[in-house]
Amino acid sequence: MIPIISIKNLSVIYDKGTPAEVVALSDVTIDIFPGEFVIVFGPSGCGKSTLLYAISGAERRMTEGELWIKGKNLREMEGEDIIAFHRESVGMVFQAYNLIPTVNVFDNIILPLVFRGVPKDERLKKGKELIERFGIDHLAKMRPALLSGGQQQRVGIARALVNDTEIILADEPTGNLDSQSAFAAMDIFTDLNVAGKKTVILVTHESQYLPYASRIIYMKDGKITGEARQESKKISHIAAVHPEEGKQAHETISLNIERLLNYLELNLVPEEREIFERELKKFAARQISKEKLFEVLDAPFRDGGIGLYKPAAMRLAQELSNILELSAILHKSADKGIKRKSEYVFNWLFADYEGKLSQTQEEIIKKAIHERLKGASSLPDFQANLDKPVSEDGAGLNERTAKNIAQKMGLIF
Repeated sequence: MIPIISIKNLSVIYDKGTPAEVVALSDVTIDIFPGEFVIVFGPSGCGKSTLLYAISGAERRMTEGELWIKGKNLREMEGEDIIAFHRESVGMVFQAYNLIPTVNVFDNIILPLVFRGVPKDERLKKGKELIERFGIDHLAKMRPALLSGGQQQRVGIARALVNDTEIILADEPTGNLDSQSAFAAMDIFTDLNVAGKKTVILVTHESQYLPYASRIIYMKDGKITGEARQESKKISHIAAVHPEEGKQAHETISLNIERLLNYLELNLVPEEREIFERELKKFAARQISKEKLFEVLDAPFRDGGIGLYKPAAMRLAQELSNILELSAILHKSADKGIKRKSEYVFNWLFADYEGKLSQTQEEIIKKAIHERLKGASSLPDFQANLDKPVSEDGAGLNERTAKNIAQKMGLIF
């Protein structure tokens, strides 16, 4: 396969030859292929953002090496050529959102089309598609300052997609978000990569997001220090079942511990977290029983446990058992019995719901679950369907309930 991005011996040096000289990138060589989800990981100041901005065409202070994107040599581009490249080939998502505060959400999204000279009716059509896709149509006329961080980031992602570029670049996109909004944003990037066939390159210093990548590039002091490929991508779920070769009677379940801790609202110190992760992996691999897991959750830390109150430990052990069991059911013969699986999921999602659903609402929700299980909709689509009023073919749940149910859905699929 031909790389969509090819970088050879690239260096970026600021104030070269002066006492203030800083080496931002040093002899970086990397190929990135179409359809990859690459996370560039490293501490602050390691050069990962410089690499991202070099790929975007914004960083022009390259002192050595080659940078080819879609067969074009970026180092040789100047003026209008580099502007056209940036508009047509890459979409950018920023940590600080970088929305224009004086215009509304809708106009922020379609602004790149204005600069390209796209006709007004086409701009309006594309903008409408994107605000509906990301469930922000009710925010269209609002100014960015009135939005939450998660909402602003969805606007930023929509803006990055408005030109329908093959490459999406994300610079610390979760840095200003709470944990729930951050995972929702990562779900969107994964959906863009898997369903939208976009090549995604994301930089972060937060290790909890690494399971989302198909490949991880490690950086330090301006250099690439290593890389790792991952067999599967986590598409907005904690538990994903992958049959192990040569083990017909077993399944292994990969766990995104950070997402699970967030959902269960467990605030564990590092030592407790290590125990929790170790024992949960054993439980997922069926090496220990639910009763044994309960004992670990209940036992004091000095005895190798976490020290939860007994009722909390019992509830947690049962909830973990339910999540893993349901996930296993869903990932067996994914194309068979989908209607029955939708019933399982509906009953689990609304087991603790204190409101009363009408028959129409129930039918709409089950249809939305069915579409999600088939892979015909993304997690943001699912949340938007729950949030829309019944008059617009939605379930008519309030925004917070829709968000919580979608978060729960993300645990198992």
